[in-house]
Amino acid sequence: MTKFINKEKIFANATKLAGILLESENYSDFHERLSKSDIEYNEIKTYEVVPSGFIDFNHHLYEDINHMNSISTGLYLEKSFITFNIFIWTSRGEGFVIFKHILRGEEINKLKSIEDVKEYLFTHLNELEQGIMKTYNKDMEKSLEDFGHGIESKKLPLPNILGCMSIENNLQDLR
Repeated sequence: MTKFINKEKIFANATKLAGILLESENYSDFHERLSKSDIEYNEIKTYEVVPSGFIDFNHHLYEDINHMNSISTGLYLEKSFITFNIFIWTSRGEGFVIFKHILRGEEINKLKSIEDVKEYLFTHLNELEQGIMKTYNKDMEKSLEDFGHGIESKKLPLPNILGCMSIENNLQDLR
């Protein structure tokens, strides 16, 4: 069970692409539906399918509420693939992708409602939280402080933090 990230903190903002994704059974079905839609699509661009809001933390370390560490996630359409991304954000608003997973056809088939997507996002953010807790091996607040310091210094033990993920980090596959 999570100590920091809960379902109430996960937002799933549906776009027109989300509607197509939720009706699709696999990639060929998705691309066929996309081609018949009124959505302009360029394979070179990245599109939000179901972006989430920010999950802010380390408020107590910064005087200004606009400056703190954050995590965000979501599903995106990149180079004809649906990807699940996890971003981390510095207190200065710089964002970095630390995890990217290309969904498989069977994963697409399981997403039939926005609640299914929200559950998918929650499940994998929960795994990220478990990785943070195991890596820093402190209480939640101290672990998040250390994680935040790593974000700020751009020195994170990502292999350890991402070690609890049940899906592969195939960030390199899109480069």
